[in-house]
Amino acid sequence: MTHPNTTPDPDHAPKTALDRLIVKIGDRLSWLYFFAVVISVIEVVMRYIFNSPTAWVHETTLMVVGLCMLWGGTYCMAEDRHIRVSVVRDLLPDRVGKVFDVLVGVLTLFFCGGLAYAGYIMVEKAFFDPAGNFRVLRSGSALNSPAPAVVKTMLFVVVVLMTLQSISQLIARIKALTEGSESDPSQEEN
Repeated sequence: MTHPNTTPDPDHAPKTALDRLIVKIGDRLSWLYFFAVVISVIEVVMRYIFNSPTAWVHETTLMVVGLCMLWGGTYCMAEDRHIRVSVVRDLLPDRVGKVFDVLVGVLTLFFCGGLAYAGYIMVEKAFFDPAGNFRVLRSGSALNSPAPAVVKTMLFVVVVLMTLQSISQLIARIKALTEGSESDPSQEEN
């Protein structure tokens, strides 16, 4: 889904069904930022005009914005718009650059896989006590919401998605590298 005020950029278009789904969900989740602003304004009015602050707005806002920020990582990866320093990559010949891309893809996969494993451990601790009994980690505030468990679960989901995206992107980079060597006439002569 493209926004009506933007021109689609083919270099940053989601390439897989997973990427398209992530972008579609992300476009909907972005409305949660608006929700966070609205409830924050309500909190300001309740606190400073009616002298009756709420107990739920602060934690809810932190959770909602945190969830959206987490989704932003997988969204950027889906559109290939994450921050990268390409000074070295741009100086390399095309073939060497593709090898470099594969190496970066392998490192990204290991990083995302490691984060997924750490996320799993966090989620396990958020839902089970050391004895193995089910209990949901709560904030410990006056509201005592399950926000920490929700955010840790979303972190795990996002890093699993990013790991799957890393695998998909690594496959595409390897394919680009191998296809480039097969079709490059200068390589065939040597």
